[in-house]
Amino acid sequence: MLVKLLVVLCLVLGIEAGKRFQDVMQFGRKPGSKGHSNHINGWSPDTNTWDETLYPAWKSGDARWENCWRGGKVVALLTSDSPALIGSNVTFAVMLQFPRCQKENDDGDIVYARGCGNVSSSVSDQYVYNWTKWIDFCNEGNCSFASHFPDGRPFPHHPQWRRHNFIYIFSTQGQYYQSIGRSSAVLSINTTNITAGTQMIEVTVFRRGYRKHYPVAKASSIYVVTDQIPFYVKLSQKNDKNASDSIFIKDSPITFDIRIHDPSKYLNKSKLTYDWDYGDGSGSFVSNNPVTSHNYTSLGNFSVNLTIKAAIPGPCKPVTSTPIPTTHLPTTTKSFTTTNSTGNSTEMPPFETETFPLTTEMPTTTTRHTTTQYTTPIPGCFIHRYGYYNTKITVVDGILEVNIIEMTTIQVSTSQTGNSLIDFVVTCQGSLPTDACTIVSDAGCMIPQDMVCDNVPSSDQCLLTLRRAFEPGSYCVNITLSDGASLALTSTLVSIGAGSGSQQSVSAVLIPLALVAVLAVVIGITLYKKYKVYKPIANASDQSGQGLTVYFSQIKDVIFKRNNEHDPLLKSKAAII
Repeated sequence: MLVKLLVVLCLVLGIEAGKRFQDVMQFGRKPGSKGHSNHINGWSPDTNTWDETLYPAWKSGDARWENCWRGGKVVALLTSDSPALIGSNVTFAVMLQFPRCQKENDDGDIVYARGCGNVSSSVSDQYVYNWTKWIDFCNEGNCSFASHFPDGRPFPHHPQWRRHNFIYIFSTQGQYYQSIGRSSAVLSINTTNITAGTQMIEVTVFRRGYRKHYPVAKASSIYVVTDQIPFYVKLSQKNDKNASDSIFIKDSPITFDIRIHDPSKYLNKSKLTYDWDYGDGSGSFVSNNPVTSHNYTSLGNFSVNLTIKAAIPGPCKPVTSTPIPTTHLPTTTKSFTTTNSTGNSTEMPPFETETFPLTTEMPTTTTRHTTTQYTTPIPGCFIHRYGYYNTKITVVDGILEVNIIEMTTIQVSTSQTGNSLIDFVVTCQGSLPTDACTIVSDAGCMIPQDMVCDNVPSSDQCLLTLRRAFEPGSYCVNITLSDGASLALTSTLVSIGAGSGSQQSVSAVLIPLALVAVLAVVIGITLYKKYKVYKPIANASDQSGQGLTVYFSQIKDVIFKRNNEHDPLLKSKAAII
């Protein structure tokens, strides 16, 4: 009797002492959860036994973490591409960061980088961990070192498996996944059976040992699974000074660009429709184009709403009707709604629809109850998902267009400077500007030479004269007019002939340049809308993206040293101030 009690006691103590995956991978299970969630394909329940002899399990704060790697600590960076729509794949990436001067070589060994720190650049790489020396002669299935996972399953013997010296154990939703790899690993999970909401995933990384494997890093991360389409909308408008303030210009189209977050291409075969309500009483606008535009013709505040609908092809499951008496039952046509494995409604269109002519007519029988099963061999079942967006915008008056309507050469006396003066007569459409800037660059519009900005005096019309001084040569001239909400730009080329004194030949010609105009529009849209900075136009051959960027408040005192001779003079009507 005593012997039996001792045996039972030993068994109980053995059971209690044995670890399970859920004891080691605690972050992969939500607090208070019991059992595991719906099964993830290829994963195992975390109630399985963990081989602690082969895979030591250390808790956070254990002193052994300090000495688990030669030369310092290894950090595991765990990231994901969530949010993920239910049914799509969410991908996780793990990247190991080694201590300074350590790296992984082509054989999968960890070495000291030559020329880094105290490592001599004249000698071969020095090993931190050299697995190659004892696995090169290891034949498949005939290795003396431990080659199985914590649950006892053997390592996969795929090509280059001998160079995979790290073991990755992932855990989420009360389940785990095991793999071997090098200093990085990528894992994708289908989210069909994952509950919508914020989830936690954990990974523990072990380095391969001869008799046992040692933990080197642990990381956890949050990922999001959603039943609504994840996306964002980018708003832009020509001449808008700052798109981030949600203030836009009247009588100028606003572009709405929808960017759906779908890295796994789950929605590639879906039918997407976009239902817009711009909030100005223009009604609903439905489109299948993710990019659209709208022109507000009145001032005020508007609430913009968007609904995205995705019809995702899904499996058509048999539909079983409820047993009913069918004596003299009239022939009817109706649509059925069934539930598929994802828990989403699968809508079958009625017979009258032209898209999917599915007959759902019930057969007529007599004097008995029948249960009739209907199948849908014709493709036409969908899972419907939706996405919603709302934003509030303000529409104000702004500068819509700027034009140089005249360029006039101003004669100067011999006693004055030898530079030539040119008056640029500028007009605009829309609101009246508060600031005017002129930037002069070389003929290639690449190298800025001078820039001046000034306030525009109050006036009842947009008509300005900007007087500029030029030395002989060819120049690219950009002129911008701006107010609190908008900024418009125009460009031209100026050619000044050589000469001396009063006989100096001056030729100021307004040269229309399609390329300059296009680049000017691009600058007006992209550079000013968000950062409130000014950049000169760039020549199409400028591959380096060089340009001048200044804030309006710093133009005079920081970027250029002002010269009274180079300041523009503003003209209201015909008078020069």
